[in-house]
Amino acid sequence: MLTIHQYHMSPFNMKIQRMLNYKGVAFTEKFWGLTERKNVRKINPTLKLPALQHGDKLVCDSTDMAWYIEQQFPEPRLIPENARLRGLMHALEDWADESLYFYEMHLRFGTPGNQQRNLPRMVEHESGLMRWLILRGSPKGIAKITATQGIGRKDMRQLLVDTRRHVQAVADLVENDPWLLGAELSLADLAVHSMFTCFRDATEAAAIIDEYPGVTEWMRRLESATDHRAQQ
Repeated sequence: MLTIHQYHMSPFNMKIQRMLNYKGVAFTEKFWGLTERKNVRKINPTLKLPALQHGDKLVCDSTDMAWYIEQQFPEPRLIPENARLRGLMHALEDWADESLYFYEMHLRFGTPGNQQRNLPRMVEHESGLMRWLILRGSPKGIAKITATQGIGRKDMRQLLVDTRRHVQAVADLVENDPWLLGAELSLADLAVHSMFTCFRDATEAAAIIDEYPGVTEWMRRLESATDHRAQQ
């Protein structure tokens, strides 16, 4: 049995869960609070989750997890055998994980209205006192992360210009094909979809996505293919 150790509201959780669902692999979920750092450190010294536990094997980092899952459960494939498609898949997954991720983080937790709505959801499973402390400290911590990365220093107008370009890119890729790489669903679709799902938690970004029927249909198509969960 596989176990996904995870924090709440992480797009990387979604990517791995949908991958396992698509392959029909049963798994359990173990959620950790943001204050349980001592226990999380035993799973991953960097304190980052998700992490995948498969028997005595622990795999950290969602990309490493995805490649491990593909190796252990190769069918149906989500990492192409074709070298060119595999390279494009990597580029798109990395775009999602290393660029879109900071946009969704800042849009959800660092912009007016969205922050006030989403931060309480992020800490709803914490204890009362710790929930209050995290709510007080999280905005500054998140702002520091996104400012250091660069996206947090952009004003709202530029954030939405960038967001539209990202959404348009996906619209262009699926204009004549069902999936980002063409005819076959891949890890690239799962990675980008997870970030766009988080974009929907920000009112302004959700409105942009809704302007692109091809993108909303691609998202629905992926959800239909990966929502079913194997019996444990």
